Amino acid sequence: MLKSLGPKAPVFDWISSCATLAQRSGAPFAADHGATRQRILEMSKGRCIFETIEPGRFLRFRGAEARVGRMNVKFLSWEGEGRYETSTWRTHDHHLALHIPLRGSFEARQTGDWVDVAPGSALVVSAAGETRRRWEGPCDLLNIMIDRDALDQSVTREAFAGPDGVLHFPDLTLVDLAEAQTLTRFVEMIVRDLETENSAFSDPAIGIEAERVLLQLLLRTMRHEVERRPIHERYRIVPAYMRRAERLIRERHAEALDVGAIALGSGVSPRTLQYGFRKYRRATPMAFLRDIRLSFARRALIDGRGGSIHAVAASVGYVSDSQFSRDYRASFGESPTETRRTMRG
Repeated sequence: MLKSLGPKAPVFDWISSCATLAQRSGAPFAADHGATRQRILEMSKGRCIFETIEPGRFLRFRGAEARVGRMNVKFLSWEGEGRYETSTWRTHDHHLALHIPLRGSFEARQTGDWVDVAPGSALVVSAAGETRRRWEGPCDLLNIMIDRDALDQSVTREAFAGPDGVLHFPDLTLVDLAEAQTLTRFVEMIVRDLETENSAFSDPAIGIEAERVLLQLLLRTMRHEVERRPIHERYRIVPAYMRRAERLIRERHAEALDVGAIALGSGVSPRTLQYGFRKYRRATPMAFLRDIRLSFARRALIDGRGGSIHAVAASVGYVSDSQFSRDYRASFGESPTETRRTMRG
């Protein structure tokens, strides 16, 4: 149980507050691997897969969540004796995630080496792609998912971004909470508030302000991490035409879009559009479109909507079932049929 983050950090116990939130929300327990896998798929809207690496006695899993502004605050608790892993898939415009272990350490990896994350630290995940997390034995985790638009708005307000609006996070960033005491106390205040019957931060207007403050504190905590990176490796603030392109792709992903149509709807040339996606999203416009289509398809499969696999593929803009299956497996590590079979038990 986390009691202290160090000699200069406040003493607190977030686990009991999170457990109260889970109990009051009526979040059900999952008593085996299959039920846990399904529950995590549902909570993550199909983006996260739970697996057992080495078998051991599995007791239960419980997850609860709450909204604070546009942020999603999740408490996840595993009781077991095996070794476990989650794989989470993120699109290029997806949220920033803050993972805070409350009990038990874990390892995380995206594109580089494994990073050790222990109680008293927090892991920031921002880049697109697959993030893997693995651990052994009992584990309690606090996740805070922050909306990408909210992040960009905070970057605009941050003076350290510079006159050219430069900002880029590494794939994985480790934050020592003992050295970020204001951020830590603010997160604790949110957690403490959410366990109460009349949570102030659950009010949409107050929640938006809490989200803004949390992002400002997080960005200031990571100031030196950002400034150490060479300027050519950083992101600039996403321009308006990129926002128009991303919105068009999300709203019209089921249509037969190509680069020309997306550029036309965004008010720029195809060359500018290609350049913008390479620079700001490290992807092509068509790769971004593919990710959005697959995300919608996975949600449909998990929710049991859309009919057959063929119908689901067609509903998100795929004309080839085989191409849909190849892209789906490459992104999620399983076939569309396997996803549907898992959700049906």
